Amino acid sequence: MQQQHLLVGVDVGCRKHHVAIGGPGGITEQFEITHDARGFAYFFGRVSEQARRQRLPVVVGMEGTNGYARPLDQLVKDKGYTLLNVNNLKLARFKEIFASPAKTDSIDAQQMVTLMMMAPFMEQVKESLQPVLTVSEIEQQLKRLSRRRRQLVQEKVNVQNRMQVDLQSVCPGFLDIIHKVDALYVLRFLSFRSDLRQLARLRPATIRSIPGIGVTKAACWHDGSPAPSLDRKLPGWDR
Repeated sequence: MQQQHLLVGVDVGCRKHHVAIGGPGGITEQFEITHDARGFAYFFGRVSEQARRQRLPVVVGMEGTNGYARPLDQLVKDKGYTLLNVNNLKLARFKEIFASPAKTDSIDAQQMVTLMMMAPFMEQVKESLQPVLTVSEIEQQLKRLSRRRRQLVQEKVNVQNRMQVDLQSVCPGFLDIIHKVDALYVLRFLSFRSDLRQLARLRPATIRSIPGIGVTKAACWHDGSPAPSLDRKLPGWDR
Protein backbone atom coordinates (compact mmCIF):
# COMPACT_ATOMS: atom_id res chain seq x y z
CA MET A 1 0.00 0.00 0.00
CA GLN A 2 2.91 2.30 0.70
CA GLN A 3 4.25 2.40 -2.88
CA GLN A 4 1.06 1.91 -4.88
CA HIS A 5 -1.41 4.30 -3.20
CA LEU A 6 -1.86 7.92 -2.26
CA LEU A 7 -2.73 7.78 1.44
CA VAL A 8 -5.03 10.39 2.98
CA GLY A 9 -5.61 10.62 6.74
CA VAL A 10 -8.59 12.65 7.96
CA ASP A 11 -8.86 13.56 11.64
CA VAL A 12 -12.60 14.17 11.92
CA GLY A 13 -13.95 17.03 14.02
CA CYS A 14 -17.36 18.54 14.62
CA ARG A 15 -16.93 21.62 12.40
CA LYS A 16 -13.45 21.16 10.90
CA HIS A 17 -11.36 18.23 9.72
CA HIS A 18 -7.56 18.01 9.57
CA VAL A 19 -6.10 16.27 6.54
CA ALA A 20 -2.66 14.77 5.85
CA ILE A 21 -1.63 13.32 2.48
CA GLY A 22 1.21 10.87 2.11
CA GLY A 23 2.93 9.29 -0.88
CA PRO A 24 5.95 7.08 -1.45
CA GLY A 25 8.17 9.87 -0.14
CA GLY A 26 6.25 10.39 3.12
CA ILE A 27 3.87 13.19 4.14
CA THR A 28 3.54 15.58 1.23
CA GLU A 29 0.73 17.91 2.28
CA GLN A 30 -1.36 18.97 5.29
CA PHE A 31 -4.35 21.27 5.50
CA GLU A 32 -7.64 21.91 7.27
CA ILE A 33 -11.14 21.90 5.80
CA THR A 34 -14.49 23.10 7.07
CA HIS A 35 -17.43 20.73 7.34
CA ASP A 36 -19.43 22.20 4.48
CA ALA A 37 -19.70 22.06 0.69
CA ARG A 38 -16.81 24.50 0.19
CA GLY A 39 -14.54 22.49 2.48
CA PHE A 40 -15.43 19.21 0.77
CA ALA A 41 -14.75 20.71 -2.67
CA TYR A 42 -11.36 21.96 -1.46
CA PHE A 43 -10.57 18.50 -0.04
CA PHE A 44 -11.30 16.66 -3.28
CA GLY A 45 -9.48 19.29 -5.32
CA ARG A 46 -6.26 18.88 -3.33
CA VAL A 47 -6.48 15.08 -3.22
CA SER A 48 -7.29 14.82 -6.94
CA GLU A 49 -4.35 17.04 -7.81
CA GLN A 50 -1.95 14.89 -5.77
CA ALA A 51 -3.38 11.67 -7.25
CA ARG A 52 -3.04 13.05 -10.79
CA ARG A 53 0.50 14.27 -10.19
CA GLN A 54 1.71 11.02 -8.63
CA ARG A 55 -0.53 8.77 -10.76
CA LEU A 56 -1.70 6.79 -7.74
CA PRO A 57 -5.09 5.47 -6.64
CA VAL A 58 -6.42 7.06 -3.45
CA VAL A 59 -6.97 5.42 -0.06
CA VAL A 60 -8.64 7.55 2.62
CA GLY A 61 -8.51 6.65 6.32
CA MET A 62 -10.95 8.16 8.82
CA GLU A 63 -11.36 7.58 12.53
CA GLY A 64 -15.02 6.91 13.25
CA THR A 65 -16.83 6.90 9.92
CA ASN A 66 -20.53 7.80 10.08
CA GLY A 67 -20.97 10.22 13.02
CA TYR A 68 -19.28 13.58 12.35
CA ALA A 69 -17.61 12.10 9.26
CA ARG A 70 -20.90 12.17 7.38
CA PRO A 71 -21.40 13.09 4.59
CA LEU A 72 -17.69 13.30 3.74
CA ASP A 73 -17.24 9.55 4.13
CA GLN A 74 -20.04 8.86 1.67
CA LEU A 75 -18.66 11.45 -0.77
CA VAL A 76 -15.31 9.67 -0.62
CA LYS A 77 -17.04 6.41 -1.57
CA ASP A 78 -18.98 8.12 -4.35
CA LYS A 79 -15.69 9.47 -5.72
CA GLY A 80 -14.46 5.90 -6.14
CA TYR A 81 -11.72 6.14 -3.49
CA THR A 82 -11.03 3.29 -1.08
CA LEU A 83 -12.28 4.22 2.38
CA LEU A 84 -10.83 2.71 5.57
CA ASN A 85 -12.34 3.01 9.01
CA VAL A 86 -9.50 3.53 11.50
CA ASN A 87 -10.16 1.77 14.81
CA ASN A 88 -9.95 4.55 17.41
CA LEU A 89 -8.76 2.31 20.27
CA LYS A 90 -5.98 0.74 18.21
CA LEU A 91 -5.02 4.14 16.83
CA ALA A 92 -4.69 5.43 20.40
CA ARG A 93 -2.45 2.46 21.21
CA PHE A 94 -0.40 3.17 18.08
CA LYS A 95 0.04 6.82 19.14
CA GLU A 96 1.24 5.67 22.57
CA ILE A 97 3.92 3.48 21.00
CA PHE A 98 4.98 6.06 18.42
CA ALA A 99 4.52 9.14 20.58
CA SER A 100 4.76 12.61 19.08
CA PRO A 101 6.24 15.63 20.85
CA ALA A 102 2.82 17.31 20.92
CA LYS A 103 -0.85 16.40 20.68
CA THR A 104 -2.55 18.22 17.84
CA ASP A 105 -5.23 17.29 15.31
CA SER A 106 -2.77 17.76 12.44
CA ILE A 107 -0.36 15.28 14.06
CA ASP A 108 -3.24 12.82 14.50
CA ALA A 109 -3.93 13.03 10.75
CA GLN A 110 -0.23 12.39 10.07
CA GLN A 111 -0.24 9.35 12.33
CA MET A 112 -3.21 7.90 10.43
CA VAL A 113 -1.14 8.12 7.25
CA THR A 114 1.82 6.52 9.03
CA LEU A 115 -0.48 3.76 10.28
CA MET A 116 -1.64 3.05 6.72
CA MET A 117 1.95 3.06 5.48
CA MET A 118 2.91 0.40 8.02
CA ALA A 119 -0.14 -1.81 7.40
CA PRO A 120 1.50 -4.02 4.72
CA PHE A 121 4.34 -4.89 7.10
CA MET A 122 2.52 -5.39 10.44
CA GLU A 123 -0.46 -7.69 10.85
CA GLN A 124 -1.64 -5.92 14.01
CA VAL A 125 -1.67 -2.59 12.20
CA LYS A 126 -3.61 -4.12 9.33
CA GLU A 127 -6.34 -5.14 11.79
CA SER A 128 -6.74 -1.48 12.79
CA LEU A 129 -7.93 -0.57 9.29
CA GLN A 130 -11.30 -1.90 8.19
CA PRO A 131 -12.53 -1.31 4.63
CA VAL A 132 -15.86 0.51 4.51
CA LEU A 133 -17.92 -1.48 2.04
CA THR A 134 -20.59 -0.05 -0.19
CA VAL A 135 -24.03 -0.93 1.15
CA SER A 136 -27.50 -0.53 -0.31
CA GLU A 137 -29.78 2.37 0.54
CA ILE A 138 -32.02 0.04 2.55
CA GLU A 139 -29.06 -1.15 4.64
CA GLN A 140 -28.01 2.45 5.23
CA GLN A 141 -31.51 3.35 6.41
CA LEU A 142 -31.58 0.33 8.75
CA LYS A 143 -28.21 1.36 10.22
CA ARG A 144 -29.41 4.92 10.77
CA LEU A 145 -32.65 3.74 12.36
CA SER A 146 -30.92 1.23 14.63
CA ARG A 147 -28.37 3.87 15.67
CA ARG A 148 -31.15 6.34 16.43
CA ARG A 149 -33.03 3.69 18.40
CA ARG A 150 -29.98 3.07 20.60
CA GLN A 151 -29.70 6.81 21.21
CA LEU A 152 -33.38 7.07 22.17
CA VAL A 153 -33.12 4.09 24.51
CA GLN A 154 -30.10 5.64 26.24
CA GLU A 155 -31.88 8.99 26.53
CA LYS A 156 -34.88 7.25 28.10
CA VAL A 157 -32.64 5.45 30.60
CA ASN A 158 -30.98 8.76 31.57
CA VAL A 159 -34.31 10.52 32.10
CA GLN A 160 -35.69 7.52 34.00
CA ASN A 161 -32.69 7.41 36.34
CA ARG A 162 -32.99 11.14 37.10
CA MET A 163 -36.71 10.71 37.67
CA GLN A 164 -36.15 7.87 40.15
CA VAL A 165 -33.59 9.92 42.08
CA ASP A 166 -35.93 12.94 42.23
CA LEU A 167 -38.91 10.85 43.34
CA GLN A 168 -36.85 9.12 45.99
CA SER A 169 -35.70 12.47 47.36
CA VAL A 170 -39.13 14.17 47.51
CA CYS A 171 -41.25 11.10 48.21
CA PRO A 172 -39.41 8.25 49.98
CA GLY A 173 -41.40 5.05 49.65
CA PHE A 174 -43.30 5.92 46.49
CA LEU A 175 -41.02 3.78 44.35
CA ASP A 176 -41.91 0.80 46.56
CA ILE A 177 -45.56 1.22 45.56
CA ILE A 178 -45.08 1.07 41.81
CA HIS A 179 -43.44 -1.58 39.66
CA LYS A 180 -41.92 0.63 36.95
CA VAL A 181 -41.38 4.36 37.10
CA ASP A 182 -41.90 4.63 33.33
CA ALA A 183 -45.25 2.82 33.36
CA LEU A 184 -47.88 4.85 31.55
CA TYR A 185 -50.31 4.88 34.49
CA VAL A 186 -47.53 6.19 36.78
CA LEU A 187 -46.71 9.01 34.37
CA ARG A 188 -50.40 9.86 34.11
CA PHE A 189 -50.67 9.94 37.88
CA LEU A 190 -47.59 12.14 38.34
CA SER A 191 -48.81 14.59 35.70
CA PHE A 192 -52.38 14.66 37.02
CA ARG A 193 -51.59 17.84 38.99
CA SER A 194 -49.09 20.59 38.24
CA ASP A 195 -47.90 20.52 41.88
CA LEU A 196 -46.83 17.07 43.08
CA ARG A 197 -47.86 17.92 46.66
CA GLN A 198 -51.47 18.07 45.52
CA LEU A 199 -51.35 14.38 44.60
CA ALA A 200 -51.17 13.42 48.29
CA ARG A 201 -54.61 14.97 48.83
CA LEU A 202 -56.40 13.26 45.96
CA ARG A 203 -59.52 11.31 46.89
CA PRO A 204 -59.46 7.54 46.31
CA ALA A 205 -62.21 7.77 43.71
CA THR A 206 -60.23 10.42 41.82
CA ILE A 207 -57.10 8.25 41.79
CA ARG A 208 -59.07 5.27 40.48
CA SER A 209 -60.46 7.43 37.69
CA ILE A 210 -57.03 8.15 36.24
CA PRO A 211 -56.69 6.10 33.01
CA GLY A 212 -54.70 2.94 33.55
CA ILE A 213 -54.99 2.82 37.36
CA GLY A 214 -58.46 1.61 38.28
CA VAL A 215 -59.24 -0.56 41.29
CA THR A 216 -56.52 -3.16 40.60
CA LYS A 217 -53.60 -0.76 40.36
CA ALA A 218 -54.88 1.36 43.22
CA ALA A 219 -54.76 -1.66 45.52
CA CYS A 220 -51.57 -3.16 44.09
CA TRP A 221 -49.40 -5.75 45.85
CA HIS A 222 -45.62 -5.65 45.79
CA ASP A 223 -43.21 -8.58 46.27
CA GLY A 224 -46.04 -10.81 47.46
CA SER A 225 -46.97 -8.67 50.45
CA PRO A 226 -49.47 -5.84 50.81
CA ALA A 227 -48.05 -2.51 49.79
CA PRO A 228 -49.43 0.97 50.45
CA SER A 229 -52.03 1.62 47.80
CA LEU A 230 -52.32 4.80 45.82
CA ASP A 231 -55.52 5.49 47.75
CA ARG A 232 -53.50 6.29 50.85
CA LYS A 233 -51.58 9.47 51.51
CA LEU A 234 -48.29 9.19 49.70
CA PRO A 235 -45.38 8.75 52.14
CA GLY A 236 -43.20 11.80 52.45
CA TRP A 237 -45.67 14.10 50.66
CA ASP A 238 -47.47 15.25 53.78
CA ARG A 239 -44.89 17.91 54.52
